[in-house]
Amino acid sequence: MSLGEVRGSDVEDLDVARAPQVLARLRADRPDVVIHLAALKGNAPSRQRPVAFFRVNAQGTLNLLEACRRLGISRVVFMSSVTVVGPGETPADESSPIRPLHPYAASKAAAEALVHAYARSYGIRAVILRPNFIVGAIPPPHPYRDNLIYDFVAKVDRRGALELIGDPGFQREWLHPSDISRAVQLAVEADLPDCETFMLSANRCTMWELAELIVRRVGCGRVTVDPAGAGFTLISSSAKAHRLLGWQPRVTLEDIVAEIWEEYRSRCAACPPPHGEVHD
Repeated sequence: MSLGEVRGSDVEDLDVARAPQVLARLRADRPDVVIHLAALKGNAPSRQRPVAFFRVNAQGTLNLLEACRRLGISRVVFMSSVTVVGPGETPADESSPIRPLHPYAASKAAAEALVHAYARSYGIRAVILRPNFIVGAIPPPHPYRDNLIYDFVAKVDRRGALELIGDPGFQREWLHPSDISRAVQLAVEADLPDCETFMLSANRCTMWELAELIVRRVGCGRVTVDPAGAGFTLISSSAKAHRLLGWQPRVTLEDIVAEIWEEYRSRCAACPPPHGEVHD
């Protein structure tokens, strides 16, 4: 099914933290549905810049919702994060309590609360999506940021070893961008009433299993463990998304690692380091 005309905007021509810009852009386009993806992301960066994260992620969401209210745009899809519920040894679902672990997660939780408030107060029909880690190959010249699989691939290739910090049995889940985009499409097509939240999860594995998979794909290297470090399990259940949206992830973790490895190799071939230099 075609979604019709899809128009995008990015940080070069729209700052969601500036309400007049948001209102002017939506007034010019008059979309039927707004898909809100604009955000600052990352655990460590949010600890360093909490005010900036709330300005973009929470205030930016408020600006967008207020523009929708003023212009009569009645449908919003908001990309949140599984981190709003925090770590846990059992899979979180949509009823799990909100327990953000860092400012990034807290800013997303605040944005979710705004989405719910505007849905209840002004009749905006909204879908909130909470994916786990989204990873895939990034075409140059764009840099990789906050992509753990790419970092692991680079370390194995350049150093011949990959050190895991903390318990290697901690679990994570990994989703490919194409599976996320399909979830967004299904959310638009479903045209659900009120405000619904959906966890999105796939490819659950331990950190040790992920490291071994990367070593096998690269074809060399070893995995070591520093047990002194901290870590935690962050997993969820996407049963509701399967049931109400018909969403099922299609891209396997093996496919994700292979895609990133091939892109990494192409970058290395295009820009080899000076003789004898090893990048960290």
